[in-house]
Amino acid sequence: MEHGGEPPLARLHGMGGHLLLYPDRIRLLRHGPWFTAVNLLTHLEREMESTIMLRELVGVHMVRSLLLVQFLRLTYAGCPNPTGHYLRDAFAENAFLYSLADNRPLLAMQQRISAAAAGLQRGG
Repeated sequence: MEHGGEPPLARLHGMGGHLLLYPDRIRLLRHGPWFTAVNLLTHLEREMESTIMLRELVGVHMVRSLLLVQFLRLTYAGCPNPTGHYLRDAFAENAFLYSLADNRPLLAMQQRISAAAAGLQRGG
């Protein structure tokens, strides 16, 4: 259980913190040594926690770079626009960074989020 509420449908713990998928929302909790180091070194000053309602979600995108790690970007009305600065975008309030190597769990989570959002839009 999460803080007295319902348990998440899925959870992912990565170098960018935790991504929790609930029936109606996504919670991004940013913490850990990687997040702290990037904040201290680059002064990004990012949100520590974001909640995104699935009914507002219009896109779930995997952002890939030739040399840098990929991350998940969640698009909704009013979300931050991509800046073109890789670290700023990877640690934005609507992004989740998982791993430097194997991102198959992140790809699976991308599919679960898309399916949950589509189910809400269909009324299910």
